[in-house]
Amino acid sequence: MLKRLAVGSLSLVMLLGLVGCGGGSEETPAPDPAGSAAMEEGPKTYKVGFSNVWVGNSWGVQCVNELESYLKSDPRVGEYYITDANNDVNKQISDIQDLISKDIDLLMLQAISPDAVVPVIEDAKSKGITVVTCVSPVNTDQYDASVSAKDQDFGRVGMEWLAEEMGGKGNIIILNGMAGLSSAVDRRAGVQEVLDQYPDIKVLGEEYADWDYAKGKTATENLLAAFPEIDGVWSCGGDMTRGAVEAFLAADRPLCPMTGEDNNGFLKIWRDNTENGFTSIATSMPTWLFAEGARIGLDILDGNAPAEKDTVVEIPVITQDQLNDYVRDDLSDSFWANTHMSEEDRVALYGDGQDGTQGLG
Repeated sequence: MLKRLAVGSLSLVMLLGLVGCGGGSEETPAPDPAGSAAMEEGPKTYKVGFSNVWVGNSWGVQCVNELESYLKSDPRVGEYYITDANNDVNKQISDIQDLISKDIDLLMLQAISPDAVVPVIEDAKSKGITVVTCVSPVNTDQYDASVSAKDQDFGRVGMEWLAEEMGGKGNIIILNGMAGLSSAVDRRAGVQEVLDQYPDIKVLGEEYADWDYAKGKTATENLLAAFPEIDGVWSCGGDMTRGAVEAFLAADRPLCPMTGEDNNGFLKIWRDNTENGFTSIATSMPTWLFAEGARIGLDILDGNAPAEKDTVVEIPVITQDQLNDYVRDDLSDSFWANTHMSEEDRVALYGDGQDGTQGLG
C-alpha cells in the first residue's frame, strides 16, 4: 500500500525570503524576483516518506493515524508517502527504494529486521536524505535520529507489577506478540529479567498471538484447557489481554492479575470487572512515536538537530487509580488512550462506532 498526499497551495492550512536590500547606496535597489517569489511561496516544505511494518492491528492503525494527523498539521510538509510492508522484509526494502526514487527529503521507518534494512538506509544517507528510525532499532549508525521506547522496559515493568501482585510465587501463562519481531523478543527478554529474580514463579506455557484480540482469546482458551491453575497472565500487549479476560470469564475461571496495554477496549473490560477483584496495569508503547519521529526529522531539515541522536521515551503506565482518567466510553474499543491526536481527530476517527481504519486521508 502506498499512501500519498501532495500540498499544492498554502491555503490548505491543514497540510501544508528574504528580499535583498541595498547597502550604503542611495539608489533604489533593483527588484529581486527570486526573493519575491520566495516570499509568495512561503516557508520551505519537504517531501516525507515513511516505511511501516504493517497495520495488522488497531495499534498499528492508530500509529499511522497519529502520523497523518501530525503531517497534515505541520506546514513544513509538502508531500508525504506512507507504505505498508505487511511484515515482509523484502517488500520493506522495495518500499524504501521506491521512496528514495521519489526524491524525498526525510525517510522514516519502523524496521522489520534490524539488519536487512541497513544497505537501503545507508543508500538513503549517501543521497543526502535525512533518516529517522522509529520504535524498532537498526544495526547501523548511518541514520540521523531515532525515537523509541524500550521494549525491554515494557516487559520488565509489567512483569515486576505481576510478580508483586502474585506475592512472588505461582503459575503464569504468557501471551507473546509476533514471532521473530524485535519488539516481541525484547519485551520477552524484559520479562525474563524479572523471572530470574523470582524462582517460585513458574511459566506454565506461552503462545504467540500477534497482539491481536481474537488470537489472544483463542490462545488463552488453549492454555486454560491445558492448565487448571493459573495465577497470573503476562501479555506482550496489543489487544490480547481483552481476549484473555473474555476467555477466563467464558470458562468460568476466576480472574487473576493480568498485564495489559492502553487499548480502550481493554480499559473498559478492566473497569467493568474491578468489582470482581480484577487487577491490572496498562503499560504502553505510545502510538505517537511515528509522529514524534516526523517532528524530529523536520527539525533536523530545518537545521535544528536534537541534543541527543537517540530519543528514548519512558514507558507510560496506567494504574488502577488512573484507570477512570483514560477509559473513554464515547470512543471505540480500537482507540489507544496514550495519544497526542487532537480531540477533533480522536472523535472523527474513533467516535460513533468508528475504528480508525477509515483514516484521515
